[in-house]
Amino acid sequence: MPVNDSLITVARNVRVKIPVGACRFIASVARTDTEEEAKAFIAQVAKEFHDATHNAYAYKIGLGDMAITRQSDDAEPAGTAGPPMLQTIEHAGLTNVTIVGTRYFGGVKLGIGGLIRAYRACAEAGLKEAGRKKEIFKFKLQIRVPYEWLGTVLKDIPSFRGKVVDVEYEAKGVNVICLVPVSAREALIAQITENTRGKAEILGHTKKDILQGGDGAD
Repeated sequence: MPVNDSLITVARNVRVKIPVGACRFIASVARTDTEEEAKAFIAQVAKEFHDATHNAYAYKIGLGDMAITRQSDDAEPAGTAGPPMLQTIEHAGLTNVTIVGTRYFGGVKLGIGGLIRAYRACAEAGLKEAGRKKEIFKFKLQIRVPYEWLGTVLKDIPSFRGKVVDVEYEAKGVNVICLVPVSAREALIAQITENTRGKAEILGHTKKDILQGGDGAD
């Protein structure tokens, strides 16, 4: 379960090219929601730029203690490529994002400090172009309620920043499908239970029902 209601990630996938001395750097940035997606994106970029000198990378997935962070220098001197890109992600307060820093050697060595600055600049340029997007973690709830309590449920849901996405009418009652922010979930359930005198049956509020929905960019 996420520790917060929201995360901030990149708004779009981008590719940015920047020259550093005689070298050419390319930042490939993508929104990745799982480690599998991150690995697939890294493999895709490495295949596309198979002739590059290096395809270093960094990614972060998730929030808090459950966050997964990985980085690789891809044969650059230790700590000169992956770590500065990962630090750039962390400093920006982003997650669910992968950066691949591609370098084509231009014949002049940059040195340890030069490489760190170059990969950091590469990551910063990529993240700036990708923009920022805030997403709210929401639970998908199914509320089964007798017809006479439908109005009460439909009134309660938006009071807790929830959104009704579907209403299914059946012979014995109504199924209301809604999305509600994680922090408001328990309060909404308690309110509906009280207001319907226990007649509402709440379904679908386990970890697997957590969804993410965009609430705009910032």
